[in-house]
Amino acid sequence: MSLKPIDPQRSFYHTSTLCGEMFGPTDRYRLFRERILPKLFALRPKLESLYCEENGRPAIDPVVLAGVTLLQFMERVPDRVAVEHVVFHLGWKYALDLELNYGGFHPTVLVYFRDRLEQKGAERVIFDGVLELLIEMGLVKRKGKQRLDSTHILGYVKEMSRLECAVETLRLALEALEEVLPSTERPEFWGTLWALYVQSEVDWRLNKSERQSRYRQCGRDMDELLGWLKGKPSKWSELEEVRLLRRVFEEHFEVIEGEVHPTPKRPPRSVQNPHDPDAHYADKGKRQWVGYKVQVVESVDPERPAKVKGEAGEHFITEIVTTEAAQDEMAGLAEALKEEAEHHGMKPEALYADAGYVTERTLSEAEGSGIELLGPTRPEPHRGPYNADAFSVDIETQQAICPEGNLSTQWSRIRDTYMGTEYYRIEWASQCERCAVQKQCTRSKSGRRILVVGLRHDLVEKRREEMRQADFAKKMHPRNGVEGTLSELVRGHGLRRTKYRGISRVRLSHYLMGAACNVKRYLNLMAFEIRPATLKAA
Repeated sequence: MSLKPIDPQRSFYHTSTLCGEMFGPTDRYRLFRERILPKLFALRPKLESLYCEENGRPAIDPVVLAGVTLLQFMERVPDRVAVEHVVFHLGWKYALDLELNYGGFHPTVLVYFRDRLEQKGAERVIFDGVLELLIEMGLVKRKGKQRLDSTHILGYVKEMSRLECAVETLRLALEALEEVLPSTERPEFWGTLWALYVQSEVDWRLNKSERQSRYRQCGRDMDELLGWLKGKPSKWSELEEVRLLRRVFEEHFEVIEGEVHPTPKRPPRSVQNPHDPDAHYADKGKRQWVGYKVQVVESVDPERPAKVKGEAGEHFITEIVTTEAAQDEMAGLAEALKEEAEHHGMKPEALYADAGYVTERTLSEAEGSGIELLGPTRPEPHRGPYNADAFSVDIETQQAICPEGNLSTQWSRIRDTYMGTEYYRIEWASQCERCAVQKQCTRSKSGRRILVVGLRHDLVEKRREEMRQADFAKKMHPRNGVEGTLSELVRGHGLRRTKYRGISRVRLSHYLMGAACNVKRYLNLMAFEIRPATLKAA
């Protein structure tokens, strides 16, 4: 689609002429028009690159679509209601600077606009535009302090058993091949597979042995179909549904001496539902889910707490990273810092986080990059008076003293090539044999204590020592506000359960939620500053 040039001429029936006095200086729609809309117009060159030049019928102005999408996520309305607001809602017309008689467009235009943002790699263009405005206003500092946390996202798919997942994957592959395979090229077993997996469903009343038999039969049928496709043209064997079938077969089954056998269990990051292969299973404590995980980073200024009751805070989302459900917090932290630096040149001087982010590795990386990582570290997993915390370990001199005052006799640096880790192994040799607390200190058959610590165990010891100080909890108070931000995103923008499938589309929706949350906070802050002092005190 091509784009029409902007027409600067306005008619007498424009909302700016007829409706300007209806919206006061603190009205959110006036503030959106005056503060946010100019920034969206500044993004027009980036939005224009999503469209073809002089090709096809003229498209809806992408600035209007970006504004509608932003208001849609701010007020949490679906596409049809958003289009109705564009036609009938005077506040939306005024906020978007439209003619009073503007007739709107079809709701699917918003779907196609989101498709363009996703397909062209412009998922974060609106979020970045809003964040740049906050940086220009001085509300977000490139080298300020930040806080972050993660939360789980439920996928927009049903949780399936292994049998259901395998059968549904095979059905999708058969339906995709049905469209491209000529009837003369189909194998002899095609009719049998079609009747078993497309024209019938899994009976939920099957007992355990019948389900297992059906599952093994499904594995044999998948193997037979994939074997037949090996010597066929790539346009058949490389279909997306066929590649997914191959992946699910490798995750669910294994071939031993020509026989297909189910694997003992699903591997990590395996397909849980073929309708959204990116939605993975994750287990975090008492919480299990199939979906995604999101990391939310927010600016914070501990030196400027709210002084008046009801005052709008100056805390804004600086990054929102969507990851796989099974990805750990350390990888999410690294990705969030990388995205901030790449897109906005941001490098926080301090970062508040919970114990999930504060490990030996992250403390070492933060020290190397000049970032102060503030937060508690996880306690020593082994309890009792003789765990690792009871030993005095000096990394520089490579010596350790046990709780009974004995100096270590052996210090070795071990590199585990299988796990990709390095650590120190510390021993006390024969000193343990004549120690009075030998039975309480170690349960090894040799009777000798072996202590294993990381290469930067000193950083962990230092942080645990800081945690014992009385003012540590008070020092960590600024981190608590990020929980409110997650609650705002969940309750006000529907963050908990996604309405989309595929990590790229889910990522797009999260960036739009972050932009909408920032705009709402910015408009509330502007309205509070404009409001008369007497109303502020009240």
